[in-house]
Amino acid sequence: MTESFPTEAEVVIIGGGVIGTACAFQLSELGVTEVVVLERDRLGCGTSWHAAGNIPLMDHTPDIVYLNQLAANLYETFNAEQPIGWRRCGRVMLARTDSRLAEFKTLINAAKEVGVEAHLISPQDIQEMLPLFRTDDLVGGLWSPDDGRVNPTDLISIYASKARASGVHIREQITANNVSISHGQVCAVETSEGIIKCETVVNCAGLWSRPLGLCNKINIPAYPVEHFYLLTEPIAGLTPNMPTFRDPDSLIYGREEVGGLLLGCFDREAKPISPSMLPADFSFSLLNEDWDQFQPYMERGLHLIPALAKAGIKMLLNGPECFTPDNLPIFDEVAGVKGYFVLTGMSSAGILRSAGMAMLLAEWICNGKPTIDVSRFSLDRFQPEHNDEEWLRERIRHAPSGHFLVHEGQAAS
Repeated sequence: MTESFPTEAEVVIIGGGVIGTACAFQLSELGVTEVVVLERDRLGCGTSWHAAGNIPLMDHTPDIVYLNQLAANLYETFNAEQPIGWRRCGRVMLARTDSRLAEFKTLINAAKEVGVEAHLISPQDIQEMLPLFRTDDLVGGLWSPDDGRVNPTDLISIYASKARASGVHIREQITANNVSISHGQVCAVETSEGIIKCETVVNCAGLWSRPLGLCNKINIPAYPVEHFYLLTEPIAGLTPNMPTFRDPDSLIYGREEVGGLLLGCFDREAKPISPSMLPADFSFSLLNEDWDQFQPYMERGLHLIPALAKAGIKMLLNGPECFTPDNLPIFDEVAGVKGYFVLTGMSSAGILRSAGMAMLLAEWICNGKPTIDVSRFSLDRFQPEHNDEEWLRERIRHAPSGHFLVHEGQAAS
C-alpha cells in the first residue's frame, strides 16, 4: 500500500542524510513523532553514504568531547541490536613536532574533564600499535582507546528504522522547493508533491542547504569541495582491529578497510564545486579521480606506510563534502524566522556529530533551548558578505587543511 502524502506535520526535516535521520530519531526519543523527513532521492545520498565513518572523541572543548562520547556509546548500543559496523578500535594521533605534541596535551586535558581516557605515547608505543608505520621521525603521539568506526549507511538505516517505528514519516524522492514564512513564522514547506503545513522546519540538506536557504534570503555559508580518500587491495599485516590514525602534520588520516588501507587527506587548496554544477540526479555518484590533487598526500602516505608502495589500488574516491569557512557546524534558529532551524556544514564530521547535534536540536525544539551552549555554531558569527559565492569559494579552499592546524583552545574536529 502506497503511503499517502502527509499534508501536515509538527516538524519537517529537509534532508535524509545522517543528520536528517538522526534528528528524526532524537525527536522521536523525546516524544515528537509528527515528523516528516523529506529526501530528494534516497536516504544517505549526496555525502553521507561515502563518509569514512571514523568516530574520534578528542576535541579542545570538553562539551564536544562529551557529545563525541555520547555518539560512540549510542553507536555501540545500536550495534548490539543490529550490526552497524561499530568497532571501538581506538585511535593514534601522530606528532612530528613539539608544538603538535603540546597541542595533544590540551586535548588530553579536555578529555579528562569529561572522563574520557587519552594519554601521550612514545614513537616506540606507536610502532607496537601500528607495526607497518615508520616512526623514526615522530616525536610522539596521542592514544585515545575509546575512539571507533562505524558503517555510515548502516547507521542511517538504524536511525531511520527507529524513527519510523515511533511514527515518523520518511518520504524519499520528494524535493523541498521552498519554506513558506508568514509574519516571521514558518508555516509550510512547498515540495514537488504538494504543501506540508508545519511550524518547524530543519534545514539539514547538506550540499543543498545553502541554495535552499537563499530561497528565503537566508544566508547559510556552507559550501562543498572535492574530498578524497584512497582504497587499496589487502595489505599483509593490516587487521580489522587496527587503530584508526591521524597524521595532522602531513594532513592525512586512515584506517583498515576490508584488509586494505583507507587513506584520506584534508588538502590544501581544495577544489570547490558549486551544487549548481552537479547533475540533477546526483545522488550516489562520485566526482572524477584527480591524482594530481591527491599526489602530495599519497607521497606522505608512502613515507608513513612503506608497504603502501606495493599495494594494489582499488580506487581514489572523490566525493563532495560540505565545509564552513571556520570548520565549525552551523546550528541555529534563524533570527527573525521562528521555527526555521539550520543544522548543516558538518565539515567532514557528520557521522560523528549526528548523534549529539541532533539530540541538542531535539532539546531546542521541545524545551526551548539545548542543554549545552551552542552559540559558537550560530549563524550570527557570519556576515552577509561571507555568503557571497566568490568569497565563499576562495575561503572554502583552505577549510579542509584548517582541520589539521595546531589549535590552542579552539574546537577541532
